[in-house]
Amino acid sequence: MDDTDACMDQEIQYCGPAQPSGITLGEPEPTAIEGSEVRTPLPRLQLFLVLLIQFSEPMGSLVIYPFVNQFVRDTGITQGDERKTGYYAGIIVSLLSL
Repeated sequence: MDDTDACMDQEIQYCGPAQPSGITLGEPEPTAIEGSEVRTPLPRLQLFLVLLIQFSEPMGSLVIYPFVNQFVRDTGITQGDERKTGYYAGIIVSLLSL
């Protein structure tokens, strides 16, 4: 009778090796040796690049504010009505966030 047949006869939920391979009981986990550098699992360069991109993206959308009113006036879509400038400028700025 092999191990799997023996496991079926018993009411034990887990059938397998007594200790998972690579782990021995009673031994302490490895620690850093004094003077050696402990490496972090965090990819610092990649995280920095992501944060830089996340910071620069809103800056790009904010740079349009000083120029959008003049752009609306120069294109002539308001047909000389200065009251419509804010309306069309708001539409342009809102479309940037889509």
